[in-house]
Amino acid sequence: MRGYRERKGSDSDLVSASEIAAFVFCRELWRLQYGRGLKPANQADLDAGTRHHEQKAVAEQAAAGSITLGRFLAVLAAVVLVLLWVFSR
Repeated sequence: MRGYRERKGSDSDLVSASEIAAFVFCRELWRLQYGRGLKPANQADLDAGTRHHEQKAVAEQAAAGSITLGRFLAVLAAVVLVLLWVFSR
């Protein structure tokens, strides 16, 4: 692995999930793809998977924003109810 990272010009010691998966699945696959730098034959499928995960990340960010907005509105409603109760007495 060290030789591959030095050739790529990266000083990082991080290992990607796909690199680990390739090594666990088949050491020869890892050697060809990461050691020798050969491209996988199913690059179109890999690109489609990357696009899928990018779209999923966008949807999850939107969901997180909606949850935050919902919490804010719930707190705001509670404050308004308390104020109405205090001023109606």
